[in-house]
Amino acid sequence: MKFKRRSKHVFVILTYLIISVLHSKAQTNMVFYNTPDQYNSSNFNPAFLTSQKNFSFSIFPFAGMSVGYNNQVVIQDMVLNVIKGNQTTDDFKDVFNSMLDLGLFYQRMEIPLVNIGYHSRFGSFNFSVKENMQLMTNFKGQFSEFLVNSNFRTVTLNEPQTFPAHAMHYREYSLGYANEIIKNKLSVGVRAKIYYGKFSMNSDIQGEVIQSNSDYFMITRNQIQLSFPVNVVKNDQEQLSAVNQASDFTVGNYIMNSGNMGTGFDLGFTYRVTPDLVLSASAVDVGKINWKNNLNTMTFKGNYQFPQAYIATSDNGTLTKNENVPTEYETISDLYKIDVDTSPYSTTMPVTVFGGIQYQLNPKVNIGIVDRFIYKKHMSYNSLTLTGVFDVKKNVKVTTGYANLGNSYSNVPLAMTY
Repeated sequence: MKFKRRSKHVFVILTYLIISVLHSKAQTNMVFYNTPDQYNSSNFNPAFLTSQKNFSFSIFPFAGMSVGYNNQVVIQDMVLNVIKGNQTTDDFKDVFNSMLDLGLFYQRMEIPLVNIGYHSRFGSFNFSVKENMQLMTNFKGQFSEFLVNSNFRTVTLNEPQTFPAHAMHYREYSLGYANEIIKNKLSVGVRAKIYYGKFSMNSDIQGEVIQSNSDYFMITRNQIQLSFPVNVVKNDQEQLSAVNQASDFTVGNYIMNSGNMGTGFDLGFTYRVTPDLVLSASAVDVGKINWKNNLNTMTFKGNYQFPQAYIATSDNGTLTKNENVPTEYETISDLYKIDVDTSPYSTTMPVTVFGGIQYQLNPKVNIGIVDRFIYKKHMSYNSLTLTGVFDVKKNVKVTTGYANLGNSYSNVPLAMTY
């Protein structure tokens, strides 16, 4: 009878958590960090390889999937519209406005294809192949708000805003090794990586409002570096008018593309302070990719004279627009004047640094804190997750807690492992 009551309570709690997760606008994979015996957790810290079994093997689609996101609905609808070929200016505007509201925008997906692990008296070894996709942007600022938000009317002159964006799809081959340096105390791990890039988009575009004599100009400059089989189309005024899929594009050529190669590594350790308290830390994806094919780099040289009829006031180094500025002003073609070239470029990987604390309350409950800092120029941010790991029954664990993801969302993560 006692077992039935306990099972009922567990069922009610799990049902509540699942409903919370399904209605969330954000989700984090950081909950796996405090379950080091779950084989995917070694992707966060190679020192966790010491927790793996003597031999492990998994292959797609049974190797699991790791997903982290915020504002998933907006980006999902956008991707579907692009695939269907029916995206509109309003679709792009909705995504852009959503990114402005959020500040930093982040998506990441990891799909393991093959994972082989072996534990011996010489240490723990692991070989894995993964597909990785990620997107980071940070479009919030004075220039962008002045451009699209009718309620944001004043902008500071001569103060450039950067529109950083970083998107990649790449395949990763890695070889990991971990060993227990001090028995039951200290473990260290390292993972060497080779990257093969499939797609890249890297932006350091800047927008700025400047004054020249009595006139005011909105200007854009710098580059969007792009590696993807597309054709960038300009009109007679050198304005970007379309980005079309290349006529020779095939899914097979895209997936098997090996022309963009890079290298990197992970480092990590775990230290058992007491039998119940464990500290750990790691740095993941320290490296870069060199992009050499399917290159379409766009250098922006936009220049738009702000009409005097739109100006309310201009003093003390600021410009204020009228309340009745027409909505067509938001899509100014002159800001999208570009030059296109095919120069090779390199991108550094967003480096992820993890720090974790785990405490074993009792044989059935483990609580912890995980801090994750992602470093990328103009887009760095920090996330914090409080976790609770519950042994529901033999071989079944449920992990939940509370996560604060950068400056975007808070949510209740949920993970179940068998």
